[in-house]
Amino acid sequence: MDLEAGRRRSGREDLFISYHAKDDVQSTYAGALFHNGRNYHISSYKNNETLVYWSSSRCLSQRNQLAKSFLRLLPHHSFGKCLNNVGGLDMALSFYPECTNDANTPKWWDHLHCAMSHYKFVLAIENTVTESYVTEKLFYALDSGAVPIYFGAPNVLDFVPPHSIIDGTKFRSMEELASYVKALANDPVAYAEYHAWRRCGVLGNYAKARATSLDTLPCRLCEVVSKKGGRNARTE
Repeated sequence: MDLEAGRRRSGREDLFISYHAKDDVQSTYAGALFHNGRNYHISSYKNNETLVYWSSSRCLSQRNQLAKSFLRLLPHHSFGKCLNNVGGLDMALSFYPECTNDANTPKWWDHLHCAMSHYKFVLAIENTVTESYVTEKLFYALDSGAVPIYFGAPNVLDFVPPHSIIDGTKFRSMEELASYVKALANDPVAYAEYHAWRRCGVLGNYAKARATSLDTLPCRLCEVVSKKGGRNARTE
């Protein structure tokens, strides 16, 4: 199994598991396994002054530069180590003390969903831009009740609900993207349309992404091995 962007076969495996549908067994980042131990408290209040949430503690130069060029145009809070503008790494719980309700998750990053749920938008930038490499960064934002502003896989729409994200790569400039985000934040009807899918549940491409996540991998892997006639395999 190799879930990293530069997935590689060793040449010795019978089955190869990765995030890509073209490999033997797909395992997406869309399931709940990546959220284990997280605080799922979701705020009913959205910050109308500070529009964008971002947090990153792996300060890759290319991603940092992209984030900096966009965030300079909008009011935002940047948590984590990269481009931090909130006064430290532990400020999320100071800003949102209601996120500390769960005593089993004492670190601020355990309250990621709770903190980002206070914002209308969450900036999600992949480490690497590769087809089908859509990681938990995007799904965290969706699960928190925010609208993700996404930079990453060119086929990202194959993994998410319809009209649920803003694909930053579709804009001619950061200025154009920022103007769109500002206008959307001030238009309750247009903003609500990005959440319309939530009334319908997990359907379409998003349902497929959830169905092929790490959550279901053990059973799906057993099924594939069985079909290949694995040792002592039985089919019912």
